[in-house]
Amino acid sequence: MSDQIQNNHWLDHPETPKRLWMALAVILVLLLVGELFVTHHHEGFMFSFGFHAWFGFIVGGGSIVLSKGWKKILKRKDTYYNE
Repeated sequence: MSDQIQNNHWLDHPETPKRLWMALAVILVLLLVGELFVTHHHEGFMFSFGFHAWFGFIVGGGSIVLSKGWKKILKRKDTYYNE
């Protein structure tokens, strides 16, 4: 048996992340195109074209910024448990 472990799982291949990102991009574009064929019977910004896409993007970015702020407030020293 060799010293190096053989990884044959599909997630271990180097091209897998690129393929997954491309698949995600294609799915998101298809969902946005599908929005063109949906008739909204209500009015307001919530029923505008691509609302869920841009709202999700803004909320996701805001949650990242908020979590980084919380990290600075709640972070403990590296030696907290060694004192």
